[in-house]
Amino acid sequence: MRAQRADAGVAGVDIGGTGSRLRVSTGPGGRSYEVTGPPATVIAGRSTAPDVVRGLCRGFAAEFGGRPRVAAAAVGMRGFRSQTQAGSLDPNLVHDILTEELRTSSTAVSSDAVTAHLGALGSGPGATLAVGTGAVAVACDDVGRWHLADGMGPHVGDNGGGAWIGRRGLDAAARSMDGRRVGASPGLVQAAERHFGRRERWAAVTDVSVFAGFAPQVIRAAGNGDLACREILDEAARSLADGLCAVLNHPGVEPVAVTTGKLLMYAPMFRSMVLQHLLEKRDDVRVQPSAGLPLDGALSLARMLAAHPVVVREHVPLLAVRIGAAPRPDDSITLPRVVLPVVRPMRMETEPTAWAVEIRSDVEWSADQVPEDTLIATSVDAVVPLTGARLVVGRASRSRGVVPDIVCDDTGVSRRHCEIAWVEGGWSVIDLGSANGTYVAGRGEVVPAEPLRQGERRWLSDGDRIYVGGSTCFTARAVTANVR
Repeated sequence: MRAQRADAGVAGVDIGGTGSRLRVSTGPGGRSYEVTGPPATVIAGRSTAPDVVRGLCRGFAAEFGGRPRVAAAAVGMRGFRSQTQAGSLDPNLVHDILTEELRTSSTAVSSDAVTAHLGALGSGPGATLAVGTGAVAVACDDVGRWHLADGMGPHVGDNGGGAWIGRRGLDAAARSMDGRRVGASPGLVQAAERHFGRRERWAAVTDVSVFAGFAPQVIRAAGNGDLACREILDEAARSLADGLCAVLNHPGVEPVAVTTGKLLMYAPMFRSMVLQHLLEKRDDVRVQPSAGLPLDGALSLARMLAAHPVVVREHVPLLAVRIGAAPRPDDSITLPRVVLPVVRPMRMETEPTAWAVEIRSDVEWSADQVPEDTLIATSVDAVVPLTGARLVVGRASRSRGVVPDIVCDDTGVSRRHCEIAWVEGGWSVIDLGSANGTYVAGRGEVVPAEPLRQGERRWLSDGDRIYVGGSTCFTARAVTANVR
């Protein structure tokens, strides 16, 4: 019998549309272990991701020779956001399995958009376009807020990804077999029959990984001059470039772009088309090579958990983190559940037709926050309607090009202090990593002693108060139809 080893470094897991991998790094000069497995799917409303993670962990244990113990483990998976929002995946199950199988108390479960970004850019600023079976553009701004475009799955998104291209290629082959000319590709017919089988079976194909496997054939045909396939690739490239521009256009995002993912890695012609459309829209963007893959990003996230746990914060709905709860000696699952930082308001009896915030200086709040000789003067009250999807509150800086939606002259307010956003049918406030914090008090409640954590979202009810800076107070107001 082999003796159990105590420490195996950190573990990273990548679960994509065509397979999964677990890699354990024991540090510079040490041995690395890698185990492969199947992709995760949704069966009868339940994601198989927990089972895939357990299988990978046990495969690693067999190769490692005994019960491994890692300092931290991180999982990046395709479909994390859509599956958690649909209720088919509970991230706590993945946390529990990592804790049980790898005996670690520091775990993270995230969208593969996060790990793709970390792998491609490391700790550098900018945006990442990840294209494999699906497609997603992701960026992180100067206050640590994540921005995504697409990545919504094959039914409503992933435009320009491998499954999207493969599906359009199959459609082009079917058009040719019908004798149609618009969008038809005679050159894809034999390739489609080899890949999907006889035409009678095409309508039954639902597996996105099968569609994605056909994308290289479409790209190859486009390179050989097939007009229909060229049009498919051009539409895909335009869509991908548009998604990348969408995240690059957010304030605070550096004009740096990286592409990653198997489809772009092994199709340089297609990647060139995407970058050409990107630079037509944003000629100031600097394109640089990818530093690594999503699996490298998962390992990077695990290293951050191990070395700097306070830096890694939960970010709903992209990243779930569990830190600091050690398992019992018998390794039974007794860890507390991850609680997403959400506070929802009670539903109003009368639905509001509009919302606004009243802005005023609160002298008592100011006296509690700053010395008496630094109090700022009371400003004129203002009422700002809440329009659009989100409004950033902050202090303007023309030299830095920072112009928030709601500008505060309060010197205690950060350039990008907090955001008031319409999310899931209600207005909410989220701190953007401000220097002095964002405090929220309900109607009739005293101001709390502790501010919101960075990334923590608080839903607003009529009369709730938001305190920022030295003396600025926002009061949420729901304007209903029966108000006189």
